[in-house]
Amino acid sequence: MKDILTKLGAAWDRFLDVSMVISAMAVVLASLFTLSDIASRQFFASALGWAIEISEYCLLYLAFFGAAWLLREDGHVKVEVVVEVLSARNQALLGVATSIVGVLVTGVLAYFATTTTLDEYLAGTTMYESPLKPPLYPLLIPIPVGAASLCIQFMRRTCGHYRRWQDAGATPEVRE
Repeated sequence: MKDILTKLGAAWDRFLDVSMVISAMAVVLASLFTLSDIASRQFFASALGWAIEISEYCLLYLAFFGAAWLLREDGHVKVEVVVEVLSARNQALLGVATSIVGVLVTGVLAYFATTTTLDEYLAGTTMYESPLKPPLYPLLIPIPVGAASLCIQFMRRTCGHYRRWQDAGATPEVRE
């Protein structure tokens, strides 16, 4: 069983790495489209009407595809002033509690984002106010995928903090 979990964990880590590459490509594309729009305005006195819109879509992909990878890397902003004064065991317990809240919030978001994306796909909704008039569902896909990825990563984080909590309770803590 442990071997299967190790393989699943490795596969998940590869998925997160691919998600991070998608997120990084979104940053590059958004930058290039914005730069192209600026250059077009400066040199040709004409804006690329689609460039800013595509850049906005890229930002959606950037945020939702990069969030779970960033969580795995422990790169999110956190307030450490309070946490640093706690014992290792209490730090781990706080990590379990915050990770469970993360699982609940991202799980609810993933559920509703998935149902909304499916509804928009089945309805064939397009973005009427957009000059490009794209179908709506491809623009929504990063939200359920990203939220579900975050939910899974919060579950992994919960398990990791729980193991740290157990290990911290197994050995008496020495304070200096």
